[in-house]
Amino acid sequence: MNITEEHVCFASGKVSLEGVLAYNEDLSPSKAILLCSPHPTLGGDMENNIITNLARVSADAGFISLRFNYRGVGNSECEAKDIAEKFHYWEKTMSSENYTDAVTDACSAFNYLTAQTGRQTMYFIAGYSFGGIIGMRVAAAHGNVQAFASVSTPFGKYDLNFLKGCKKPKLFIYNQNDFATTEEDTLQGLEKIPQPKTIELIENSDHFYRGKEDVVSQKVYNFFNSVSC
Repeated sequence: MNITEEHVCFASGKVSLEGVLAYNEDLSPSKAILLCSPHPTLGGDMENNIITNLARVSADAGFISLRFNYRGVGNSECEAKDIAEKFHYWEKTMSSENYTDAVTDACSAFNYLTAQTGRQTMYFIAGYSFGGIIGMRVAAAHGNVQAFASVSTPFGKYDLNFLKGCKKPKLFIYNQNDFATTEEDTLQGLEKIPQPKTIELIENSDHFYRGKEDVVSQKVYNFFNSVSC
């Protein structure tokens, strides 16, 4: 497979964000995926093991993907100037619903992805941990997103009422040893998610899915492929 990773920049409000488009040069992708990374204060960026594996598996399957860094992460710009300010800025979103900027950044990334692809392209979103919350926000707000996947959703930490009435196909991947949530909160949260939904348990794993990245990515790919047939 001749996989290309193209480093790009795009605007999100007043700041410029960095991202990576990944695709197979030998194919003409008709499906595109936006990948949303975990929370920055927990080491979350676009080079996260789950996010990069999703990009590789997607490209192998003929999808084009865009992963990106939120503002203040990596080379993405931010109004906060030094590391301490950036950390404090992101730390506040850990204990509140104030993650508007992250949603704005993801929406900007999605708009950039749609601008780089053809009119007949089918769009999907996949997010990991905090990125799952962000990805679901974008998917629920954009009519041209066919389906979305959330890996290790931090149930119990964020309000998911915005999904009420959402009739798009949804995939949730979880494990039974997740430091970011409890199994009880996860099962209760999943129960409240409206249909259609698919739930996948990755056994003998934890929040990071070390050594199980291919399993996670294959489940996401199979799900997106099934809803686009």
